[in-house]
Amino acid sequence: MAEILRFDGEVAVVTGAGRGMGRSHALELARRGAKVVVNDIQGAQQIAEEIRVEGGQAVVDTHSVATEEGGQAIIDLAIDTWGRLDAVVTNATIYLPKPFHEMTVADFDAVIDVKLRAAFFVFHPAYRYMKDHGGGRLVGVTSGAGLQGMATQGNYAAANSGLVGLFRTLSLEGQEFGIKANLLNPGSLIAGQIAPFMYQIPGVNGDDIRDNFLPERVSPMVAVLAHRTCPCSGQILGAWGGRFARSTITTAKGWVSKEPPTAEDVMDHWDEIVDQNGAVDHPNDIMIFAVENMQLLYRK
Repeated sequence: MAEILRFDGEVAVVTGAGRGMGRSHALELARRGAKVVVNDIQGAQQIAEEIRVEGGQAVVDTHSVATEEGGQAIIDLAIDTWGRLDAVVTNATIYLPKPFHEMTVADFDAVIDVKLRAAFFVFHPAYRYMKDHGGGRLVGVTSGAGLQGMATQGNYAAANSGLVGLFRTLSLEGQEFGIKANLLNPGSLIAGQIAPFMYQIPGVNGDDIRDNFLPERVSPMVAVLAHRTCPCSGQILGAWGGRFARSTITTAKGWVSKEPPTAEDVMDHWDEIVDQNGAVDHPNDIMIFAVENMQLLYRK
């Protein structure tokens, strides 16, 4: 099949690109013609060299994404080197798993800094540039921990959940400037935890499961979200062991009380309140939801 999603002449930034998924995303974009800023505190030089050996163009950045100065420097390097910026993928993250009762403020802040605050530090200068230069694509990386929760990962889950609100808002504000902002929800991070169980299931080849969760199985979705033809904005797109799917935030049809309810009334209608049949996937705009809610409550 001919390669249609090309990035020839375009510039992309990938943070946390020194290994793992970030490395795979940087290589994928470079192989499709993008000039890539490879950012990581360690390993970036090696990945940039891999790109050059394959005939691509790459520059190295070793700034920390956890500071405002670092985020600005990363974006400045792309613009100063090639005179433009088309796509940014923030892959950098850290893990400090602990039961919540053992978690310290330092444990919490460290993950928030590298995951959530870093997204602001990198995307803010990128957004401002794209706003004045015809748009671009912002790709953040969230996690199932932020969408479904994960034991011992309260800090990581909070950071990733925070990205959902940030990106939905970026997609709203970016519409008029041609900026698309989407989140990737990859599954390769927990492949090592899942694969051992797969060997215990009759008829399931654990090696195949492990291979499905390699970073290279995630990068095609990154290429779609980072491309100028990206078909969406404000969405959460999963690439999970070979399963590609959109995740949403829905609101149940619920129960409408036009009279002041009591707590007992709420309990009496609990099944209606939590029933997801007919649930609505609302647009990324709380004001639209608010108007629809008011119409539901006060429509004659």
